[in-house]
Amino acid sequence: MLATFAAAPAGPPTPEEERLFAEGLRAFDAGDARAAETIWKQGYAVRSDPAFLVRIGEAQEKSGAARDAAESYRQYLRESPDAADRVEIEQRIRRLAPLLAPAAPAPAPSAEPAAPASARPPGRAVPATTAPAAPVAPAVDAEDSRDRDRDRARARVAGPGAEPSGWNAFNTTAWIAVGATVALLGTSAFFAASAASKKDDVNRLVTFRNQDTGAPLEYQAVASQYEAAYADGQHDDRVAKALLWSALGTAALAAGFFVVDGVREGPAGVAVAPSAGGRPGLHVLGSWRWRF
Repeated sequence: MLATFAAAPAGPPTPEEERLFAEGLRAFDAGDARAAETIWKQGYAVRSDPAFLVRIGEAQEKSGAARDAAESYRQYLRESPDAADRVEIEQRIRRLAPLLAPAAPAPAPSAEPAAPASARPPGRAVPATTAPAAPVAPAVDAEDSRDRDRDRARARVAGPGAEPSGWNAFNTTAWIAVGATVALLGTSAFFAASAASKKDDVNRLVTFRNQDTGAPLEYQAVASQYEAAYADGQHDDRVAKALLWSALGTAALAAGFFVVDGVREGPAGVAVAPSAGGRPGLHVLGSWRWRF
């Protein structure tokens, strides 16, 4: 729902617009197209956001008001001349064209007076005139409508003619986990090397020899060095093991998200857009936010 307003010309949607959009969507999914049309018209009246016009047209199309739906689509194209979904909306208008043809004129009444009942031949009934059934506009599937809204919103964010980036919530999270795994493995290797160095120091001190000359030393002279090297080595070893287990966890997380990304059915887009209240200049760098 929020992605529909991601590129609204007047800025981020207001809470009132978000509430009315959600209420209209619930009514539309429940099959009450007329109620959805009324609610979305209220949302459009807040700031005249063209995104509401497409949903209003879909509600009118679903309720059988083909002429109103075509006019809503045309108004959307007039207010959004650079819309990325212009071709799709024009196709909808062409699809509704057969339903907009004027009805055939009623036959002129006959100048001859109707014959009295007594003069009609016996056994013949007067045929009744039946009005042709009004064509019913094809129903718009709610799920397809939401998918089209999502695609239109992404096209507006990317700009006209832009190709999909291929990034989504799953593979983005997976690559972040990969980066964390590499960082944890590097840090773990550093502490493991430090622990190995402290172990070598302990082994040299155990032999009671000077580290520079190799001459035997009294234990009392190296006792403090031995204890410090032993304690530091134990600490670095524990840290290296903890970081290694953490790296295994982030690697498993990355693998899981890569698998989900490979088997998922629909896109889960990542949008990078300025948040509400962003100020121009250098401050804009801190006013952008990342949303799944």
